[in-house]
Amino acid sequence: MAWRLVLAWGPVGVPFTVWCKAHFALVDATRSARASLLGLASALLAMAGSVLPAHAAMEPRIIDNSVSLTPRRPLLAHVRFCLLYDGQCDVYRDRRDPAMRVQDHWNEAQRVNLAVNRSIRPKPDEGFDSWDINVTEGDCEDYALQKRADLLALGWPSDHLRIAIVRTTEGVPHAVLLVRIGGVDYVLDNLTARVLPWNETGHRFLMLQDRHDPRAWHTIDGMWRGAGSS
Repeated sequence: MAWRLVLAWGPVGVPFTVWCKAHFALVDATRSARASLLGLASALLAMAGSVLPAHAAMEPRIIDNSVSLTPRRPLLAHVRFCLLYDGQCDVYRDRRDPAMRVQDHWNEAQRVNLAVNRSIRPKPDEGFDSWDINVTEGDCEDYALQKRADLLALGWPSDHLRIAIVRTTEGVPHAVLLVRIGGVDYVLDNLTARVLPWNETGHRFLMLQDRHDPRAWHTIDGMWRGAGSS
């Protein structure tokens, strides 16, 4: 993930309106392909017998209770994303089926993580740092934002889905999605198919999207590092 300022125009030399038309022409085809991958992910997880880790139910692990959060100015790349993608930065209540259990929520997050990781080809941004959804290739922010968009579409509340900026054990800036399931903040990461509690990833957490206002951000004081490896 490049640390660059983002302005509201397209790649160098391309008018923003022209770039937008070309960009959104990919949306319908990409959604169809992702729906097929979600079905494939469901079948693979069913065969693997996906089970929520036992320790999660016994020991709640919520990032807000373990770090100090300081409000900061929104990231310019995210400001542009909110302007470009209508509804993605709104507040949503929980619209999931009340009959769903914690295990069902975890399985759904697993399916989305696997499907998005398979549907997007990794490609770093060129020219400027662009955060996007409904793409066929992209970098870490695009994976995280797509997973968030897919889970919102499945009825998840926005306060259970937050983008986090981290640094990997190799020192590389990276973005992941935090999902709250059964009182635990899990990480959906394009670097791995494993869905781990945030403090077992090995990542150093730097910034976090606000829980109640998706447009607001916080700096994580002390740059807390989780145990384990990424």
